[in-house]
Amino acid sequence: MAGEGSHSNGHAMVKHGHHSSGSLKVVLLHAFLKLKWLGLMSLFIEAMLESRHVSKRAHKYFHFLHKPWVHLALVIMEIVGHLAEHLHQEEENHEQEHRLHELEKVVAKLSKAK
Repeated sequence: MAGEGSHSNGHAMVKHGHHSSGSLKVVLLHAFLKLKWLGLMSLFIEAMLESRHVSKRAHKYFHFLHKPWVHLALVIMEIVGHLAEHLHQEEENHEQEHRLHELEKVVAKLSKAK
């Protein structure tokens, strides 16, 4: 379909899984969306921290994680991960709205042809 790479209202969206050599804003948005895995990684590290309470071996291996800056970093990672996932969902919603609009045009064209 023509013009799938960008919308007429100025939002530059790239089809899911495709790359574009767009503006700096598009490149930064794409890079930020890759951070959506930070939330999952922070949950994994948090589980490692919690395992210290159950196992003496885990307590010995993960003692370096029991610092205030690590806890702060985990909270920040989780927040950034959630924000990136939200933006990713917004990007997919825009893509689906655009595809739906194009399909509605095709249906309207076909119904007029009858």
